Amino acid sequence: MSSSSIQSYFSSFSPSKPTPGDGFTAEELKENPTVSDWVPILDYEESDIASLEPGPRHLTLMGRIVNMYETPKPSKRPKAAQGLMKVLLSDDTGCMTVRLWYSKPIYELKLGQLVTLWTVHISQGDQAGLAPTAAPLFTSIFPEVERNCHFMVHQRSDDGTMFKRPFRVRDSQVLPGLMTLKSFTDGGFDIEECKLLVCVRSIGTRKKFTNKNGNASDRISIGIFDGTADGYLTLYGSVLESASTWQPCHTVLLIANPGWYIDRTAKLSLNANTQLYVNPNMADARYIRALAQRLTKSEHVNPPFPSDIFDVNEAENAAVKPLFKLSEIDEFARANPREKAFGYISVLITQLHIVTNYKRQMLMSSECCGIPIFASSLKAKCRQCEKEHTLRINPRILGSVIDETGQISTGKLIFSDAAWEQLLGRTAQQLVTAPLDVMKYLEQRLIFLRLHLGLGVFLGDEEIGRLVVWCVKM
Repeated sequence: MSSSSIQSYFSSFSPSKPTPGDGFTAEELKENPTVSDWVPILDYEESDIASLEPGPRHLTLMGRIVNMYETPKPSKRPKAAQGLMKVLLSDDTGCMTVRLWYSKPIYELKLGQLVTLWTVHISQGDQAGLAPTAAPLFTSIFPEVERNCHFMVHQRSDDGTMFKRPFRVRDSQVLPGLMTLKSFTDGGFDIEECKLLVCVRSIGTRKKFTNKNGNASDRISIGIFDGTADGYLTLYGSVLESASTWQPCHTVLLIANPGWYIDRTAKLSLNANTQLYVNPNMADARYIRALAQRLTKSEHVNPPFPSDIFDVNEAENAAVKPLFKLSEIDEFARANPREKAFGYISVLITQLHIVTNYKRQMLMSSECCGIPIFASSLKAKCRQCEKEHTLRINPRILGSVIDETGQISTGKLIFSDAAWEQLLGRTAQQLVTAPLDVMKYLEQRLIFLRLHLGLGVFLGDEEIGRLVVWCVKM
């Protein structure tokens, strides 16, 4: 008879009790653990920075980040802060300092971000190190521990219009302390409260360096200009992530009280009192951006064919296909600068530089970060951002083009890819891989050859434009 007991016929499994949750998934909690469960339990008063006074007060403040720097403060205590972010917060009325403590690096802050904070006190930074002189009022918050304080970054609700007019600037008035980059280089850096309004020309690559304390850090160099001079802005540490959203020849920066080093050109940096405003809403900023875009268009070594403006199919199927002379195109463009026209011109090519540009490694070209890129291959990397770009045939392989009434200088025509193939009888890939003898043959064959170019004319908002060529007929 078996000696096994009745308990052996039953498993020892006992179901575990479900753990109650708050409805958020693990991914959502990981993405922003502090925002997911914070609900204000006090009545907070909305205020602007100019009306703040030291003392206890339940406040809601809103503004944009104009400077920040991080100070790690490692501690072995489990609930202690592990670091401090000193953030300069600015609205249209003033600037203050936010001492943001954290135990986990959950804040991905960038210059120009719109943020809101809830705090219960405002202090005066009389002691050195608590707050810079440019923003003496400060608040110190630790949102992960203090339930009545919170810090929120507006990722999706920022439409780019709020708090974009620093120092209460007005378009009808000159901003006090504002100077050109050339005036700053020539001695204007000695003026208190100096301000610079510049446009980003190029964005360099991230580089490693060792600071004075022997710690490894990152830095990035930003090329800047304002129409009077060029310079550089160097960003260090956590601030350099801000440059990832900037666009060359489009992003405008208003820099107040910059750190500086003058060596032929101005080399700027951010110190504790610097305030950097990204794309401020002011008339001078719009002028600098328009100037940068005009310079970019006029200096671009190989602008792309504007297919969004000129419809090639419409031009090919047009009922009327006029044959222009260069003098007639000039008269039409001057008399009708806002009108678009298609037609043909009959011209002679007087010079070709295929072999010369090939030997100079300039057969193909493009532009990135405001810097020309040349190579005798289809792809090449930008020297600033190190991104790989697909190059197009360099328009400067074509010399002067003439007819009986005028001339078009070297590199002034914008060819489509199809037009280049019709002119050279081969694609860009076939051109860069062709032997040197074939390139010499192309030059001899095309020089002083009568061509009919299908072209488009449209100046838009520019005073000086370029003719675009969408087809070549021999």
